[in-house]
Amino acid sequence: MSWPRVANGLRIVATDGASRISRALLSADPQSAASSLARHVPEVASSVLRQFENSRDAFVNQEVPQHDRTACQTASGEAHQPRAVLQNAHAATTNSINRSSVDETIEDTTVVEIKNLEASAENGKSTVSQMKDSSKVVASQRNQSAADAQTDSSNKNTFSSFENQIENYDQDHEAQHLPEGSAVPSSRIARAFGFASLGAGLAVGTVAELARRALGNSNNSESLVLSNDANAQRLADSLRRMRGAAMKLGQMLSIQDESIAPPALTNALAQVRKGAEAMPTHQLMSQLDDEWVNGWKDKVDLDDRPFAAASIGQVHRGTLLSADCVGKKVAVKVQYPGVADSIESDLSNLSMLVKATGLAPPGLFLDNVIRVGREELKMECDYLREMENHKRFQKLISSDPILSAERFVVPKVYEDLCTNRILVTEYVKGGTIDKVVDMDQAERNRIGRAILRLTMLELFVWRFMQTDPNWGNFLYDVRTRTTYLIDFGAAREYDKEFVRGYLNIVTANANRDETTLMEESIRMGFLTGDENDIMLEAHKLSGFCLGEPFQSYEPYDFKSSRITSRISEHGSVFLKHRLSPPPEEVYTLHRKLAGAYNLCIKLGSIVSCRDLLDEVSAKFETLH
Repeated sequence: MSWPRVANGLRIVATDGASRISRALLSADPQSAASSLARHVPEVASSVLRQFENSRDAFVNQEVPQHDRTACQTASGEAHQPRAVLQNAHAATTNSINRSSVDETIEDTTVVEIKNLEASAENGKSTVSQMKDSSKVVASQRNQSAADAQTDSSNKNTFSSFENQIENYDQDHEAQHLPEGSAVPSSRIARAFGFASLGAGLAVGTVAELARRALGNSNNSESLVLSNDANAQRLADSLRRMRGAAMKLGQMLSIQDESIAPPALTNALAQVRKGAEAMPTHQLMSQLDDEWVNGWKDKVDLDDRPFAAASIGQVHRGTLLSADCVGKKVAVKVQYPGVADSIESDLSNLSMLVKATGLAPPGLFLDNVIRVGREELKMECDYLREMENHKRFQKLISSDPILSAERFVVPKVYEDLCTNRILVTEYVKGGTIDKVVDMDQAERNRIGRAILRLTMLELFVWRFMQTDPNWGNFLYDVRTRTTYLIDFGAAREYDKEFVRGYLNIVTANANRDETTLMEESIRMGFLTGDENDIMLEAHKLSGFCLGEPFQSYEPYDFKSSRITSRISEHGSVFLKHRLSPPPEEVYTLHRKLAGAYNLCIKLGSIVSCRDLLDEVSAKFETLH
């Protein structure tokens, strides 16, 4: 990626953001522009000051190696300090970004680019194997038991008992409250400014990275925009502060395999996955009063400070006060103000940012990703719809004897307290599922296998899947070894014929049946049939890699397999040689499958998988 392209792209982000702010001011309501601006001065001013301070501090503190400082001194004959060099670069960048009104040629280019981007955003709106012989299944289960026993023996000294962890766990869990953060940008003006200032901040950080590489004679081929710690941190902080669609994108990126992103970005996005900032109390109370109206304090005693915060809303502990359930502990999820109304503008801004900086290759088909993301986010913002999904999953999971035996539970939902922006469920104790990595090997195997089985039941038997694999959606109670499943906003149904075809593909991958794989891939739209040999080979190898855990009845070691890394390596070929976007169902489906595999890798699970494929194949044939 060339520096001129990056610089021009980031300048477009900043200037287009300013244009959006102006249009928002003039079109927000019949009031004058001055009156409208005054209404939003506190929010915008706060964002301006915060962004300026962050950008300035991150920029002037960029580190330059000692030998590079010497090179600077030798070249100039003076003992320039790196801070001065970068401050000059900062000033030059600021002047460059602000000079568009003078340079008519560049301004014309900017207008054309913006129109092209907005046009792109507008266009974006627009058989199966039978059950194997029972002896094979029994053999698979014996192999799994043997693996558990062997790994238990090697890990028996890791913990003397679960009880040693419980006291500290309980104390930490009950004391957890998030500190009050910045106000959620809820107006079109404030959110537009947030994206514009992010683009300007990235420009500053990119110049610093360019200077660092030039002074160090670096041949690093990574993207200038997001390869350094300061810019990656700037992006993560902005996503956590903006919430909504912006943060949702960051969380989706953070669960991908680490090999496909620069280390700086991977580390920063890990913070995004942990959650957003808590909104101030005055915003919380305003939301509660709007949704529950007056008198709600007689029904629920609510903690002012949340114990969790995500992209769409934050969660508070509460105690019910009504006579029929007095004393019941509940979790109250409250949606951030303005998030539901800002989906369109947020995604438009994100699309512009990614396209303008060249961060999205053509083979990503970004318009399709944005379209699917738009629909998913709209559904997630409808808490009454999520309540119905919650109840449906509760029934499905409780009716499965194996999941019940494995202590997989969906908490109760309190329907009478739920609104379009508030969801109330039973409060359950538990840490995020990735904490199971501290448990013994047998427990990690059990959890990994149960999550894989749940994922396959959702797709191939129920045809109704919770598509967000965020680890925070699985809560593990160390005392009872119970796994609680929460957050069903991102859930969708799959058509029977799509599921049939996808099951054929998975089975073909497991059997390394290239002929069936290619035939089904063309029939379902994964391939057009006109791809070059490079793309066809990558598609085959990626598929075989995806089906690798199901090739044998022997336990599969996810951690040592590097399976998601290898799939990602083939996926990079898709971005260059893919001729058409895949079926829209796979955008969410593959995210869930990748999340399940990554969770098994994180836990170090060693799982027998082929019998799971046999089970769901037989159930699909029975049902259909």
